[in-house]
Amino acid sequence: MPMSFRCLSLLLAAMAAPLGAQTLHIDADARQALTLTVYNQNLGLVRDSRQLPPFDASQTVAIEDVSRRMQTETLSIRGAGSILEQTLNTNLLSHQALLQHYLGRELSLARRNPATGDESIAQVTLLSVEGDRALVRRDERVESVPLDRDWRFIFPQLPPHLISKPSLEFRSNGTEVPATATFSYLTDGLSWQMDYVLNLAENGQQMSLEGLATLYNETGTDFRDASFQLLAGNLNQPAPVAYRKATMEMAAMAADAAPPPEAFQDYHLYSLPLPTSLLDRQHKQLPLISIDALPVTREYRHEFLAVPRPDSQRHKSAPQTWLRFANAADQPLPAGAVRAFAPDSSGRQQFIGGSRIGHTATGQDVEMQLGEAFDLVVERQQTLFQKEYDGDLLEYEVLVRNSGEAARQLQLAVNFTQPWDLQHSNRPMTQSRGGRAEWTLSVPPGDKSMLRFRVKLKKPQS
Repeated sequence: MPMSFRCLSLLLAAMAAPLGAQTLHIDADARQALTLTVYNQNLGLVRDSRQLPPFDASQTVAIEDVSRRMQTETLSIRGAGSILEQTLNTNLLSHQALLQHYLGRELSLARRNPATGDESIAQVTLLSVEGDRALVRRDERVESVPLDRDWRFIFPQLPPHLISKPSLEFRSNGTEVPATATFSYLTDGLSWQMDYVLNLAENGQQMSLEGLATLYNETGTDFRDASFQLLAGNLNQPAPVAYRKATMEMAAMAADAAPPPEAFQDYHLYSLPLPTSLLDRQHKQLPLISIDALPVTREYRHEFLAVPRPDSQRHKSAPQTWLRFANAADQPLPAGAVRAFAPDSSGRQQFIGGSRIGHTATGQDVEMQLGEAFDLVVERQQTLFQKEYDGDLLEYEVLVRNSGEAARQLQLAVNFTQPWDLQHSNRPMTQSRGGRAEWTLSVPPGDKSMLRFRVKLKKPQS
């Protein structure tokens, strides 16, 4: 089978250099495949496959275009022979790095005359750099130089240890034929989050839900034409060590002995249908969830705590507005922020509130709080407090006013901190569970509804 042009280029490049004489540089052009799994916790798993030419055991191979925030202790190299050592180089070229390198060394200092624009150049020794000023020695004098547009340093050459982008260097026992090597590692700086747009229908009884996944890349490198998987869920991670060196050499290891990742049984993995590119410092949004004509219920809720002490104050507050719907998608909903919109009388969508939802399984109910109801007011007052030998007797009146043009139902919950017994209520209790009693009050438009109940709070058993 004829050799591909890329393989031939790599082979000729390797043959052109004496074995062991210079580093073999492999950039992103040699990439065969790139897949990324991105987590919610500022974490990503990179699997990068590159075409390598034959190389000798004495030759260092430098893999360029890797994450500068790589967790080097997780690095695995397969298909490049038995690994002897591997090093992550992140000593990146910058103006500050050049200044630090030339401390105590000679370099040229150029000064522009702001009046004439003429420039003069002198040889100086750089003594120190602090903030926007530098100290230099010139003709046995020490001068303070501002680092601004009228002064500039001219560096005689580029230090060999400063590189323009991160690289992974390794040595192995070499390979005799061209091969595809796979580099897999965890990296900080990759993350994703879910954001939803919920649009209520005009009747308020149906909704649509659009979910966008936002990907974040702060790794210092570009990931082009990559296959992405997004993992929803909270993973436990080992506690970090006190420090991690930016460049570290690891003990010799056999890469083929590293076990493959196990299946994620307690999480959900979303695979994006098409490859995409995620550049450094880029935030990219991609559609992930779309549900139409989903039934939704608007609920009004209010709750308070009944405590065994006198309370003569009349409490007045607005109930909370909630939306509740069942996840009818064929896959779980990842946790994220939901922003709800509803049409006004002219049909224009208006923002009506939002909140966060947790990871929600298929068929499970989703509840989100929108804010406070405007047309409903809840007033409550304690009308009786009586101490008895085995507890306390309390009576309450709860008045709900509806100034709106539509009927409303309020779900009222009363919480108790000790054993309780409902002795009287002018309305049937809808639910009782543990230290909580619940009622549903229907309030006609422009009207009010009253709940009266008596409860005995029993003394806890000693």
